[in-house]
Amino acid sequence: MKQKLAVNTVIQWIDGNNPDVVQVERVLWIDATGEQLVVIALNDTKALPMLKSNEEYVENHSGKQYKIIEWIDQFNLPLEERHALSISYLRKRDEAWEIIKHLVKDEPNIYDPRLRGVMIRELQEKISVHKSTIYRYLRRYWQSGKVMDSLIPHYKNSGGYGKEKSSSGVKRGRPPKVVEELVGINITEGIKHSFQAGISLFYNTKNQPNIKRAYKKTMAKFFNIGFKVEGEEQIPILPPREQLPTYEQFYYWFRKKQDLEKSLQARIGKHAFNLKHRPILGSSTTESFGPGSRFQIDATVADIYLVNEFNREWIIGRPIIYIVMDVFSRMVAGFYVGLEGPSWIGAMMALLSTSMNKAKLCKPYGVNIDPEEWPIHHLPEILLADRGEFEGLKPNGLRDSLGVDIELAAPYRADWKGVVEQQFRLLNLRSIKWIPGAVEARKRERGERDYRLDATLTLNEFTQVIIHSILYHNNSHYMKSYDRNQFLVADDVLPIPKVLWKWGVECRNGRLRTEAEDIVKLALMPRGTATVTRSGIIFKGMPYSCNLAIREQWYTTAGYRGSWKVPVVYDVRNANEIYLLLNNGRSFEKCHLSDKSERYYNKRFEEIEELHVLERQLGKEGAYNNLVSQIELDTKVEAITEKAMKETQTAIENSNLSKNQRLKDINKNRKMQKEENRKTEAFVLGENKQEQTKESVSQSVQDESMEYVAPAEKIDKLKSILAELDGEHA
Repeated sequence: MKQKLAVNTVIQWIDGNNPDVVQVERVLWIDATGEQLVVIALNDTKALPMLKSNEEYVENHSGKQYKIIEWIDQFNLPLEERHALSISYLRKRDEAWEIIKHLVKDEPNIYDPRLRGVMIRELQEKISVHKSTIYRYLRRYWQSGKVMDSLIPHYKNSGGYGKEKSSSGVKRGRPPKVVEELVGINITEGIKHSFQAGISLFYNTKNQPNIKRAYKKTMAKFFNIGFKVEGEEQIPILPPREQLPTYEQFYYWFRKKQDLEKSLQARIGKHAFNLKHRPILGSSTTESFGPGSRFQIDATVADIYLVNEFNREWIIGRPIIYIVMDVFSRMVAGFYVGLEGPSWIGAMMALLSTSMNKAKLCKPYGVNIDPEEWPIHHLPEILLADRGEFEGLKPNGLRDSLGVDIELAAPYRADWKGVVEQQFRLLNLRSIKWIPGAVEARKRERGERDYRLDATLTLNEFTQVIIHSILYHNNSHYMKSYDRNQFLVADDVLPIPKVLWKWGVECRNGRLRTEAEDIVKLALMPRGTATVTRSGIIFKGMPYSCNLAIREQWYTTAGYRGSWKVPVVYDVRNANEIYLLLNNGRSFEKCHLSDKSERYYNKRFEEIEELHVLERQLGKEGAYNNLVSQIELDTKVEAITEKAMKETQTAIENSNLSKNQRLKDINKNRKMQKEENRKTEAFVLGENKQEQTKESVSQSVQDESMEYVAPAEKIDKLKSILAELDGEHA
């Protein structure tokens, strides 16, 4: 039982004598020996941490049954209000964290009731926060898995839809559309350089001017066409408004190109920046006390060329290897071999593998192992990584949802990740350099065979090689250079990764963390915001749907009350599904791409975004072509109409018919026209009836011109011609 317990393990106890009483506890801390542990009740709103011995907790619970369960906190928020997380609720979370962060990091002192009381009183002397508020934050943090996101206010206890919202902060709703589009000029590269120079000179300064003042000063310095002299003053003369960049254009390029850190340092100074705005993803902790206290992750391009799985004649280049290692034991905790990266996708796959059952992880590659051969399925307390993949917003889920602190290595300091760097060197020496297709260290001589043509292994086969190499390292590699401490020497522990891991789990437990595979995936995947509309859940221009939305009539609500935002996570490699985040990232609802978006199936989000850009460009070209064609059409229609109007007006002026007569004969005239149309429109095979009709009409006109006809009204003349035509065709 002792080896199965880890920090954040949730245990359900059932009293055999009273089965209706269910006790659920979460493990908060385990001491170095594994004999003492701290737990907190989850189904008690006034619970506080309890210190228990391993014997008391496990062996002396006579008459009770227990099991390890997954616990999901039920403080979900109304989805129509979820967009508020980006403003007020995240700010409240961060404020709560600032209050308790030093307390919760002081383990195990914070779990001692007497010391905890002293620590809280000292904190109250520094900040004006009531004791009950501090205890509420601590309890919520401990009961919800020791993650920052547990401090987000409980929406189920708060007002929601229909209540008046605060008017402070960022304006709600969609921004107004720009209607005056003719003002301004095209922004050239030269203008961009002037913008950048203006921002450097007039915005990034110690006196901290606002952006509008920077715009005015930039226009005066870089866009004047001369100066007006008044006394000793030279007043810049600006060109006409339509020849000047607008403030909106200046602000757009300012926001697009702004280097925020550089700007803040220039405006408030480095010291104030480090104090107030410095990123806090890193950790100053450098200890590696036991298994799971610190992992290192790094990637390298393997020194070998591979071939395609489906056609071995196709060389696919060199794969990427990600390795995650436990610093204390040197055990490989996870890995990824593929073509992604070095990038967040590759790092994401490697981190997921650390939390997986390794027998399950290896089976798809045809490698069957016993779980005891590779016993790591945990998350670390601290992860040391490169800045590239881990700098920015993507890894925030590790910290906020999984409680994993991130240390970022300094640029160009590979020695900070010496453990995993050494593993790459050993992999190359043991296995990779001896495989056909391996990259040769020396330069190829003229006429010598290109080693790339020797590529033999597929990606799957190369992964098998890496797995077997990792198993050898974990289970058999004797590390001569490993510096054993006095306790390892006293217990005669061999410097073999698996042996060190087992000893650490037995004697220095307390840093191991376990999470369900889906929860880890949710925390690792990129996050975004979708919009619930009448047409579906719209994300990156594509409609999705899910059972939850249908069941709760979201689309009807959106059509009646208006759209709202919902947080989602997604896998950039496949747009078929996105996942609604529920319970602060502890559960999810799968959303499927709607049927009307079939063209996006099995596509990457990058491919779809490129398609949207292309379609927007084609749309602009199509709009221009439509404009040209419509102008041509309008011109032809106007010409035909103008000619017809002139001829009709002339006919009316020469006619003796009154308006009433013209209106009275509409049906009669229509019948005559219809009869004539039928003659010219009727199908005749083997001859050109239209030409024949023209000849008949022409002959009739000639015959009539040869004999005298008394003057008649135009309508009577037309009737006589039609009668003669009928006689000819009879």
